[in-house]
Amino acid sequence: MPIDLSLCGGFRCAKRGSKMRLFGRKKKEPKVQEMSYEIFGGFTIKKVPSGYEITWRSPNITTLNVRSEPIIDEEVQVKREGDTIQVLTTECKLKLITENGDTKAYISKI
Repeated sequence: MPIDLSLCGGFRCAKRGSKMRLFGRKKKEPKVQEMSYEIFGGFTIKKVPSGYEITWRSPNITTLNVRSEPIIDEEVQVKREGDTIQVLTTECKLKLITENGDTKAYISKI
């Protein structure tokens, strides 16, 4: 019985009538973006309906929003009052890592 090679893109297939993909797109690796800020003079983290708002002066007021609570290193001094976290350490590094549309914040001492 002859095999119809036109159904398989020129190659024999395990199943009759199935097509073999010759030029498919490769799955893209999720992009990971990393940004970091050096913050001097302390800053605040406030719980808002959409997540957490991080605000500081550098010399203008800068505000960033993240969905999950920032991960704060043990060396960083903080003061918690209700839904607000006041970072008391005057020299901090804020690292933002975005993966698959989700941004996480990491705070450490410089």
